[in-house]
Amino acid sequence: MASSIGAVFDQIVAVIFFLLLLSIATFSVFKFSTVIRVKDNKLFVNKANLPLNIITETKALNVKQTRRIRGVGADPKCFSATSPFIKTAVKIEFDDPKDPHPYWLISSKRPEELSQVIEKNR
Repeated sequence: MASSIGAVFDQIVAVIFFLLLLSIATFSVFKFSTVIRVKDNKLFVNKANLPLNIITETKALNVKQTRRIRGVGADPKCFSATSPFIKTAVKIEFDDPKDPHPYWLISSKRPEELSQVIEKNR
């Protein structure tokens, strides 16, 4: 695309345009990526948090299980922090009658490790 702009305009305009697109893409990756941490007896996913003591089960999902639970097996009421670029996830079930979400579904490149950390800390 930058070379097409360079053909119409000056080459410097194409370079500036390319650098602008690159900076927007880099900003987007950092701004919209999911942040997961376990701290102070809570699981934080972006701004949402879940007390670890109410978690009843964590399950690391493989690619096939993740595809199913995101698609035909999805519950529209679940809390979902997923990315189409990450093919595996962790399903977290918990016991809180006040919470409208039946479970949390979180994308993770290392679902087994995330599940172990949650289990270890609860």
